[in-house]
Amino acid sequence: MTHNTVTAQSYWVWTDKAQEENPQRSRAGDPIWPHYKHEAPADWLERGLICDSKEFVKEGQTTIFDFIEG
Repeated sequence: MTHNTVTAQSYWVWTDKAQEENPQRSRAGDPIWPHYKHEAPADWLERGLICDSKEFVKEGQTTIFDFIEG
């Protein structure tokens, strides 16, 4: 069995989906377990349980796109 992993640009954090599925262990925006912080199972990314911390926007946090008129 091969263990496919993905490497984060910064570090992996839990997503809202992970928090919904396992609120006792996963809080959206928090770093994932230390031994997977930079290299995690690809399946978690594919299932939407983790994302790179650079891509996570906390609720209520503004981004540059909030100021750009469309």
